[in-house]
Amino acid sequence: MAVDEQHRQSFEEQLKKANESNPFMIHNHIRATVLSEKTSQVRAEIGADALNAMGGVHGGLMFVMAEIAAGLVTRNDGRRYVTLDSSFRFIRGTDSSQDLAAEGTIVKRGRTVCFTKASVKEAESGKLLAEGDFTFYCLDAE
Repeated sequence: MAVDEQHRQSFEEQLKKANESNPFMIHNHIRATVLSEKTSQVRAEIGADALNAMGGVHGGLMFVMAEIAAGLVTRNDGRRYVTLDSSFRFIRGTDSSQDLAAEGTIVKRGRTVCFTKASVKEAESGKLLAEGDFTFYCLDAE
């Protein structure tokens, strides 16, 4: 089903709002780049402040990126959600030579709960670094 012009503009407005008014994303150099009906993408610039004591990208940044991507696609219906549950798997580490990209997708949207999946990859090579499942509770459910 094609997304109509009104929804496309709404997605663009949501991307802009996330990038300009979310202090946590700004602080962590995470930028929302794609939002559609079923998917979202965020990207993080990797610098010295994203590294752990061993010189690799901190796993917490990967988790945050996945949760942000999953939350962004969850909220694309205009309602407010909070994270209810998550399960996250680290597959491999990476150094600071590449930016990271995360993608969130809707698995199933219910009236009060939304289930999503998210993955984190090296932006250029596409190597999978981590993946997880996220469950969100809708605060605006009737």
